[in-house]
Amino acid sequence: MKSENHAKLPISIVRVSVADMMTLHARTGDPEHPPPMLLYQDMPESAMTLMATIPNGMSALSIGQQSGAFTISISPPPEGDGYVIVYAHKPNGRYEAVEVLYRGQSFSLVQFRDVACKWVQTNLGRLGTEAGRYAYFAPTRDQWGIIQRDEGYTVLDPSTMVFEVTPELIEKRNGCSSSGVLARIPVQTGNRHPRNPACVFAGTELTLDAVPNSGSPWISFVEWQRIRAMQSRPPAPIVPHFREWLKLLGSESGIVSWNFRQGMFFNDHIEWWGGKRRRRTLHEGIDFAERLLSDGSIQNVPEGMPVRAMADGEVVSFLDDFLNKTAVVRHPAIRNEKGDFFYILFSHIHPNNGTAGPIIKGQILGTVCKTKPAGAPVHLHLTGAWVPESIAAEQISMDLIHPAFMPIVLINFNSLITGG
Repeated sequence: MKSENHAKLPISIVRVSVADMMTLHARTGDPEHPPPMLLYQDMPESAMTLMATIPNGMSALSIGQQSGAFTISISPPPEGDGYVIVYAHKPNGRYEAVEVLYRGQSFSLVQFRDVACKWVQTNLGRLGTEAGRYAYFAPTRDQWGIIQRDEGYTVLDPSTMVFEVTPELIEKRNGCSSSGVLARIPVQTGNRHPRNPACVFAGTELTLDAVPNSGSPWISFVEWQRIRAMQSRPPAPIVPHFREWLKLLGSESGIVSWNFRQGMFFNDHIEWWGGKRRRRTLHEGIDFAERLLSDGSIQNVPEGMPVRAMADGEVVSFLDDFLNKTAVVRHPAIRNEKGDFFYILFSHIHPNNGTAGPIIKGQILGTVCKTKPAGAPVHLHLTGAWVPESIAAEQISMDLIHPAFMPIVLINFNSLITGG
């Protein structure tokens, strides 16, 4: 590991994950209670290997709090044997590493990577991947969401690593807060201590096997993204219905055209209202929130705007959401090659009658309405999803309509509203 090899490319930004920001209550949008200007992450000296393996050319990465290690606080920790990463609150609402404190000195991130590389060479020797040895883990939805944001990179505390696929790991993968993913990273060690796994930034692999084991086929995170993008395309049978539905939705509300901006689209990572904070998860659908009127003005959609069923189907439930109710509509006639059912969820509406049952195309489900004191303005949130037959309609909750819950595939309708 030669530190001079790092100098030619920019180092990745190291940031605090949104999940950790929420845990620390550092994501507030209340001007009377502004977030702290600095956060501090206490790192053991053994995690020098982590700082030495920050990759080049990535947009941003995070070091999550885990199992009592790598803790983040709003106050400087007492001076110890390790180092402290100092994060500053940036105009984009994120906390990014601005300096590292070590042995009474302050270093920039680039400077400290060189320090860490020298420490690794002195104490562990040359880092390398141990052939055929992997650490396996079953990330929660929050953890898999962080890995998605970090472009497939993750950090594991060596003390928590599991080096084979165990029944306990499979059980955890199927747990209530799980992403449904079984993942692994290659183990790296120093050549002076070849059996001791190092804490490093590592690229994640995963398996699509329903009953995985160590011998299952594994794919890279990039390949998983490609497969997921293919699965997220709107099913062909719904496309003409969507276009008709969108035209009717606008005409009934006197809309010349819709106004969409960053934050309203599928997979966007910021809120489009208020302080435009980072979303806790990538956006699960599309927000219909602003209309362009005939006089050229832009206004929020009105309360009471009717919301109609996009196609024949059945309302299976109404769920509470953060503004009002979500109508969950299943379309049994639309299934994919795996046999998954196609669903559409209409969120932030006041239901017409709140009763489950068959529904026909064009039938009014309810009206756009805000009854809870959340910061978001009135809008309709639309989500499409492939839901496996193994997940019964009554089991569907808002927690499962999550971009990091692998068994349910969310639909990317962006191209149908942008003309792409």
